[in-house]
Amino acid sequence: MYKLLVLIVYLAISHNVCAEQYIQNLNAKVKHKTDVMVLGSTHLNTIEGELNKDDFIPIIQMLETFNPTAVAVESLRAEDIITMLNGSDEYQTVLSQFVGDTFLSLAKKEQKALGVSANDAIKKMNELLTKKQFDQQQRIEIIRLAVAGYNRDTAALNWSLLDTKFINGSLSKELQTFLQKQTNSNNEINVIGFKLAERLNLNRVYPIDDHLDKDMYSKVVHELMPSYQKSTFWAEFRTSEYITKPDKLKSQALETGDWLPLFYWTNSKEYQSDVINKEWIGFVDRDLEPKSAQARIALWEIRNLNMASNIMRVVADHIGGKVVIIVGSNHKVFLEQYLSNMIGINIVQFEDYAPES
Repeated sequence: MYKLLVLIVYLAISHNVCAEQYIQNLNAKVKHKTDVMVLGSTHLNTIEGELNKDDFIPIIQMLETFNPTAVAVESLRAEDIITMLNGSDEYQTVLSQFVGDTFLSLAKKEQKALGVSANDAIKKMNELLTKKQFDQQQRIEIIRLAVAGYNRDTAALNWSLLDTKFINGSLSKELQTFLQKQTNSNNEINVIGFKLAERLNLNRVYPIDDHLDKDMYSKVVHELMPSYQKSTFWAEFRTSEYITKPDKLKSQALETGDWLPLFYWTNSKEYQSDVINKEWIGFVDRDLEPKSAQARIALWEIRNLNMASNIMRVVADHIGGKVVIIVGSNHKVFLEQYLSNMIGINIVQFEDYAPES
């Protein structure tokens, strides 16, 4: 019996090693590797008061040195918005939170005004964006199609590139107000993503977020909440250094204008280790109800796996290029783990592009 068990274990390990080796061998033969940088950021929309966007220039310059051919951000894909609009009630709440009822309403109005469906608008926008240069009227057309096709961030990016004297009533006042608010908002998509795209003469940003796990989310949280509310671990977690250090670095950045220490920290190996060993460990090996806690991890992995899939869509459009992904910092370690197993992907780090001292 002992020999049989040893043989079974040996065969299982051999099978896994062989499978990994086969993929590594295939990966070694790829002719055009695509560099991917996952930039982990704290969510800047929690900051009250207007940010000085010039303070983020050192970060943008580091990313510019990487010279990405595509910029991707933590927003919902248009195709997923369409799916969710036709999906369960749980998705409607998510859309209100992460897309916004105002934008959803503006999209419907532009669809009607242009006489297109959302899918038609997406197709026409993608066709237009195959060009590199646009006059002002073409940029207005891109904005309208982007709005009609639920591509909020590409609409906002092109608004920031538009000379507003050419509008001449082609964009509604309501839409202008919305887009201006978007480009003035405190978030990393705007102050880093848009500005980087502008400097690189890119006319679109790619949304790669996913919330298609949310049809199951309420049930899992409902089952998890009783043990969470009693948890000693999570009560202490909320005041731990894992939480307070990024907040402290953010406060310092607001005072000094130097955001690099915060971004160096949230993209460091130490912080990524902490994401696993100080945050997600609480769902595996602490004082939560085990099954509902593990279900919560499963949903988190669904989201990150879908995000990785969406990133690979961007990669497929930029083979041999360079892609920068701007996401919440606790996604980074998961995304890099998944992406590192993809054929033709080379993971690079933000700190690798630090200026020489």
